[in-house]
This record gives sequence, structure tokens and C-alpha cells, in this order.
Amino acid sequence: MPTRIEYEGHKANIELFEFEDGTCPADEFLAKLSPQDRQKVDNLFEMMGLQGEIRNKEKFKKLEGSEGLFEFKSFQIRLLCFYGNGIPRKKLVISHGVKKQQDKHAKADINRAAATREKYLGEMK
Repeated sequence: MPTRIEYEGHKANIELFEFEDGTCPADEFLAKLSPQDRQKVDNLFEMMGLQGEIRNKEKFKKLEGSEGLFEFKSFQIRLLCFYGNGIPRKKLVISHGVKKQQDKHAKADINRAAATREKYLGEMK
């Protein structure tokens, strides 16, 4: 399976997408965060893992204009993700991360996450 488990919770798992060559853009992004920013992201993962949802739209929401893409948000940090077919818990697969400095995501970032989602879903069939 092309993912690495980042956080395993009672109601949801957070996983990072890994390509065949072993590269993992989400892991590379997370490794570059400051300890303070990483802690904020880890808190979001824990909240999602334990509760299975984050109701605060400022912290987790569906990406506008996308098909099945969501984002974890912490100030300018964005982790683009999608739901995998996790049983018995939800599975969120993170495609990659970006530091967003405009109001809207760059089309290239959305396309990249969508392509990762399609690749993942294709491999799961």
C-alpha cells in the first residue's frame, strides 16, 4: 500500500502518500516545519484521529472547486488530503503540504493533490 501511517487514532488514521520510488512529499514538508508549527499540525492529527472529525472549518475543510479533496489548516500551513477507504476507521491520506500566502490555492497544488488521489484510488482497485 502506498502510504505511511503518521497518526493512528481510535476513529481515524492519518497517512502520508508514498510514491513507488520511496519519495513522500508530505513527509518532506512536515520535516521542514519548525517545532512549533509541527506541534500545531500534530494537534490537528490527534484531534482528527481521536474524534474522527474536526468541526472547526478554520482547521479542516473541503477544498473549494475540488472533487474529494480536503485540507488541514494551521495559519499558512496547508496539508492537502483525501479520504481513503479505511475500515474500521476513517483514513485520511495526505498528498503534500504547502505554505499558502494567498487567499486561494494555486491550481497546480489542487491538480497535484487530485492526481495523487487518482493514483491512490487506482492502486486500491
